[in-house]
Amino acid sequence: MTSKLPEDVLVSLLRSAYRNARHGPHARTSTSLASRQLSYLAAPSSLLYSSIRKQIACSRSGKLPRSQSRTFATVETDNGNGKTREIAVLGGGVTGLTTAHYLARHAKDAHITLYEASDRLGGWIHAESVPTGDGDDKILFQSGPRMLRPGASTLKYDDLVFYDVVGAPGARYIYYPDHLVKLPDGNRRNILRMIWSFLTEPLWAGSLKSAFNAARAMSNRKPLDDSSREALLERDESVGEFFDKLFKDDQYTNNMVSAVMHGIYGGDVYKLSVKHTIVEPRWRSAILPAKPGQSWIELKELVLRDSLVKGPNRIQIRKLADKAVHWNTMAFEDGLLTLKDGLIEDLRNQENVTIKTGTPVTSLAYKDDRVAVTTTDKTKQEQTKNYDHVISTIFSKHLAGLVEPKGSLPSLAQTHAVTIMVVNIWFPNPNLLANNHGFGYLIPTSTPDNDECILGVLFDSDMQLGSERPGTKLTVMMGGHYWDDWVEYPTEDAARQIALQAVQRHLGIDPAEESVSHAYLARECLPQHFVGHRNRMKEAHYNLLTTFQGRLSVAGPSYTTIGVIPSMRAGFEAAMRVARGRGPPWFGYGIDKEGKDENEDEDEDNDITPDHVGDTGLKGFAEPYSENLFQVKKSYLTFKKWHPKYNGP
Repeated sequence: MTSKLPEDVLVSLLRSAYRNARHGPHARTSTSLASRQLSYLAAPSSLLYSSIRKQIACSRSGKLPRSQSRTFATVETDNGNGKTREIAVLGGGVTGLTTAHYLARHAKDAHITLYEASDRLGGWIHAESVPTGDGDDKILFQSGPRMLRPGASTLKYDDLVFYDVVGAPGARYIYYPDHLVKLPDGNRRNILRMIWSFLTEPLWAGSLKSAFNAARAMSNRKPLDDSSREALLERDESVGEFFDKLFKDDQYTNNMVSAVMHGIYGGDVYKLSVKHTIVEPRWRSAILPAKPGQSWIELKELVLRDSLVKGPNRIQIRKLADKAVHWNTMAFEDGLLTLKDGLIEDLRNQENVTIKTGTPVTSLAYKDDRVAVTTTDKTKQEQTKNYDHVISTIFSKHLAGLVEPKGSLPSLAQTHAVTIMVVNIWFPNPNLLANNHGFGYLIPTSTPDNDECILGVLFDSDMQLGSERPGTKLTVMMGGHYWDDWVEYPTEDAARQIALQAVQRHLGIDPAEESVSHAYLARECLPQHFVGHRNRMKEAHYNLLTTFQGRLSVAGPSYTTIGVIPSMRAGFEAAMRVARGRGPPWFGYGIDKEGKDENEDEDEDNDITPDHVGDTGLKGFAEPYSENLFQVKKSYLTFKKWHPKYNGP
């Protein structure tokens, strides 16, 4: 029986998948979500403010000082004449699909048009079934993301909006200098093997000294006054620079940290901003030590958490969130195709949504307090339509090239994304990984003779969730920042040969072994948040306001965290900001036009829930980094591995 309570599409997805899943080492679901009814986000509990205030009231003295009080920006949620609002979403990837989904349900009296330049929706979530050469037998090769990661070890709550079927991650390796080195897995039964690895593997050379230097640096942190802390938090540096200073050596950075950056961002460890990668909490703690048993966290994370766990679906969400604390990865049987197809099918069933594929946008211009969107269709016919609001989820540099007048968004024109060639290889022989079973391996910048520019290799057959024919299936990722200066990339045929030869050398696979392969070039697929990213986005915020007067906003990995779940959160927040005409919380708090919470006493601060989205989607970047940091007890940060509930008293 379908619940009559309103619910979020993500919760609907996870609920249906959860009911059909087998949780365990090979948990999976084969049930298609495309045919299921998807619903919408429920209003959060009115206890949000009191819940947050109860925990942080005692830490107001520990909160970093605010430079100014803040109010919610408000805009009209219709076009002022009672007619249907016209809203356009640019880009049919995960962010765009999620944005359109929430707009369809929460933008009152609005019609939504989704533009996608290609003929296919889903962005980088892409897969193809390739014949094995044995009759009608086929193998599913996935060229895009296929795994999700819970946030139980982070200071973010993005994952609360989506929990699905578990896939066991297995062991991880680093290829250095000419063989696979297994990384520690925390299992005490393997302690002797770990010690032997540290004593014999060149990968770990200098690691003990680096660890000692890092520990000493962290223990020698001195208390700073407020102004000094704020000044340090506003500064930016690369991931490599930060760890070099912390370890007082670059060996560990080049051996280990660079490998991690390859696996997640495909980027250069000495260009990526430390403030906009997964190592941000480590950097922040080096500057801003928390009191024992406490952590610094951005308030927007608490707002998101309470918005979900205090709603009508709180029991189901908490049940899944509790389980996910002990999960390392999450996956569908067919990667993320289930998610993509479910969102697409849902949008096609919405009467107030029009989807236009094969329709690239050629220009955007602000005219008569609206945005003129010019497109070309499959017949090369040019059309222009005016919209009350446009949300762009396409790559920021491409957006900068579309706006009129030219050069209006110079900060976005400076942004960069790397290109990655993904090569899938399947061998009929299922025993080619020998004793190297696990998740896969990464290749750091320090590995010699990496002329193929390989970033890493996934052991797909070890993560197999479906019932495909047995074999050894690998995914090879190459390019990334190594190809930043390249004018031309290898052809797909050349890439298949390069990748095959590389894994043969890395894994000792006999060249005589039969194989089937597939290559896919993902151009500019991973935006790079280089040093200075926050300042560039601050400038972009003001550029957008000046040029489009709040009628054009942006969302997606070009601006905020990369990854499927963060992208969906970005789409949700951008859509709700346009739908409601103000920032979070979006339901039930009676925010007046001055930004005051009508449910609060007049002597209380009214800045407890900052609007980090704003008219452009980038308002949070225009404010001091330190402004929304709060120090809270770790026991308040539920659904985290360190919470007493999951570790005992």
